[in-house]
Amino acid sequence: MLYTLLNRINLRRVEECRTLIRWLGPRPGERILDVGCGDGSNAEAIARRGALVTGIEVNRERLAIANRKSVGSRIAFHLMNAEQMELEDESFDKAVSFCVIEHFRQDHRVLAHLNRVLKPKGMLVLSADSLSNPEITDAERNAHRRRYAVNTFYTIETVRKKLDEAGFQLERAKYILTTPLTLTLVRLSWRLDDLSSRLTSLKALGYLALRFVGKPLSDLSEHFAGRRDSGLTLLVRARKR
Repeated sequence: MLYTLLNRINLRRVEECRTLIRWLGPRPGERILDVGCGDGSNAEAIARRGALVTGIEVNRERLAIANRKSVGSRIAFHLMNAEQMELEDESFDKAVSFCVIEHFRQDHRVLAHLNRVLKPKGMLVLSADSLSNPEITDAERNAHRRRYAVNTFYTIETVRKKLDEAGFQLERAKYILTTPLTLTLVRLSWRLDDLSSRLTSLKALGYLALRFVGKPLSDLSEHFAGRRDSGLTLLVRARKR
């Protein structure tokens, strides 16, 4: 449960999750697929808008948390690898994925399955690690790969090509967490993530400080000096052709 709490207040995730759900625009009765649903927090937020949500996840522990938390009839969770997505063709109106695509070894297979299970003109909304900020070093990117099991970093150009090959039309893309100040705060969060389990209380306090003190400072820097050509995270909205 601590993982769930820390994830909700994570400086790196707040804008990402809010923006993706806004772009997704869940409506009552829509069938929405959440790929890599984790503990189910975002699936619950989507279901509260009236949508019918199916979440798939490969991590058994996080899936167990999702099933314990969920009591609504509008959500169903399944243990499933998105690279072998065993879901019916054209069975979803929309699909969403919160910083999961970068972990797959065969992201092209995931995108092909998403195209298959979406209805004609179905919407895909996703986020992905980019780490394209010019201040980030190669050593930091390599450490990030090891720390979070990342296979691919994405830019607007690379994601456009991958989406096109999978049968999607890119509609919108945006980098977030773009400024040097934001990067400094995120570097602090990476150090917190590296703390041992014996320092869990310190990690929680650090996350709280970053969320409620660091986040407003980050927002100011993004408002006045935000970039459009690079960032730590890339947000994407696409449509099945």
